[in-house]
Amino acid sequence: MAIKEKTPPDEQQLEGGAAPEQAAETAETAPVKEKKKHRAAPPPRVKKALDPLVTKAKQKPQTAVLGQFLYDVGFWAEYTVLRAGRRLRSFGALVRGKACAVGQFIKDTVGKSLLNAWRELSAPFVRLRNGFKNIFALVREEKKTVGTAKAVGEGLAYFGRGVRRYAPLIRPSFAYVLPVLALGLFVYVVNTVLGYNYVLAVEVNGKVVGHVQSEQVFDAATAELTQRIDALGDEDREFTITPTYSLDVSDTLMDEAQMANVLLQESSDEIQEATAIYIDGELLAVTTEGEALHEFIDSLKAPYEDPNNPNLRVEFTKDVELQDGNLYFTDSITDLQSIIDVLTGEEQGEVTYTVQQGDVPSSVASKFGLSVSQLQAQNPQQDILTSFYVGDVLTISQAMPYLEVKRVVTRTVQEEIPYDTVTTDSADLPFDTYKIEQEGETGLDEVVYEDTYYGDSNTPETVEISRTTLKEPVTRVRLRGTKLANGMVVSGTNGTWVWPVPNYKGISRWMSSTHKGVDIRANYGASIIASDGGVVTTAGWHYSYGNYVIINHGGGRQTLYAHASSLAVHVGQAVSQGQVIAYVGSTGISTGNHCHFEMFENGVRISAKKYFAGM
Repeated sequence: MAIKEKTPPDEQQLEGGAAPEQAAETAETAPVKEKKKHRAAPPPRVKKALDPLVTKAKQKPQTAVLGQFLYDVGFWAEYTVLRAGRRLRSFGALVRGKACAVGQFIKDTVGKSLLNAWRELSAPFVRLRNGFKNIFALVREEKKTVGTAKAVGEGLAYFGRGVRRYAPLIRPSFAYVLPVLALGLFVYVVNTVLGYNYVLAVEVNGKVVGHVQSEQVFDAATAELTQRIDALGDEDREFTITPTYSLDVSDTLMDEAQMANVLLQESSDEIQEATAIYIDGELLAVTTEGEALHEFIDSLKAPYEDPNNPNLRVEFTKDVELQDGNLYFTDSITDLQSIIDVLTGEEQGEVTYTVQQGDVPSSVASKFGLSVSQLQAQNPQQDILTSFYVGDVLTISQAMPYLEVKRVVTRTVQEEIPYDTVTTDSADLPFDTYKIEQEGETGLDEVVYEDTYYGDSNTPETVEISRTTLKEPVTRVRLRGTKLANGMVVSGTNGTWVWPVPNYKGISRWMSSTHKGVDIRANYGASIIASDGGVVTTAGWHYSYGNYVIINHGGGRQTLYAHASSLAVHVGQAVSQGQVIAYVGSTGISTGNHCHFEMFENGVRISAKKYFAGM
């Protein structure tokens, strides 16, 4: 059975006007063209076996119901697919129609407008091109019959007629040509103007003295010129220049020094070219013996230089700069020897000194050739006679070289990095015994240092410049035993107790009417542990107990540990059972190294033998 298309039963009719049942019936009776499919018939033996089953199935009423159900499922599935496809085709057609309409609108409006504008703009040029084509064609034809001269004459005559005919178009053509020419001129002007180097022309007393990039350059030049005058003792010399600026084009610019020289030339005729020496940026002096000054400066460093040592730098303690070729007032020039005297002389300077262990005011003062009163006068911020502590920083005023040479040596060394040790408790090892689980390995650093030597001193100031790790250290892991021997952990009234000195040697005496606790003998420094967890209520010194600790365990229970060599806890600290709280010693009233141990329950002292009878 082949069904072309169906609609649901609740619709009035199909497209052909028939009801669903009629459509189905019509579809059953209508001839359907199908391709013949050749199916192989089942083997006789199989057919013989299946026929009884088929006949039996047809006799059962359930077979008809199942067939109708399968038919309905197939019918509605086919109908749903067909209807969905039809709606998708309708939606696609609608979208295509809208898109075509929009495209046609753009073509009819924008496209036509642009095309018309282009035709209008290009029409004169098209006519001009066609005119020239006609002239050339006319000349070629006439040349064949009347010769070249007459042909050219005919062409010119044709051109003249064209000019007269299209003369009215000349003026409108300017509406096209002039904007193009104006645009080209604008681009040229902008490109040319932007390519100019616009600077400020400096005018002094009506004369352009030079060009600078900005007003700041001129201000820096006047400041430098003022420094030249003031630094050389010419404070009384009048120097007032009021410049004017104008925008100009120039490729030659002056810096501050050049502008200062020009200003100096404009202000006085008594000027001279000289060499200036600046110390830490301040002008010290000016001399005409510049070459000799250069040689002297070099001679100060020469004894310390070693061209074969690339790691050596020879410098001055101050920044020294020599400037040649600048102009200065003639009466400001200093002779070379005066400059040398200043450079090799002394000045008052300050050094700092940090008080070391064992220092006293008199010893520190004598190191610097001072009296204690002079040292006090230079450090008024503190009373060195009553307040003089290690780490205090003192200021010492003393004469020092004005200009000193320093040698800076860069050295690279490799240094070992010590490894850390981590201790982990292990219940498998006897108490206070140790086992190395992982050996530690030292690491390696590459360190760059700078050693600075001042003058002829051989004692450097060393500064670390950089540090690079070449190999990371490996941590050493150590296991510490926490396992207690049999009998060292016992049950008490409110929990358990542990024996306070696991590595003990024996019992000197137990608690008695004349002795308040048990004395546990052990080696000096053996660990004393908390018999139970709790809070430290006492940790300190007692004339009889020596170093001792009391722990409150709660529930009316307390323990006391005495005669320790040192303590490992403090008051208020919470401790856990088995934690080290002190170390065996013989402090206070004691004979021999031991731990005096007392136990309390409900405020009553009890004998440790009650719980640790087997020890």
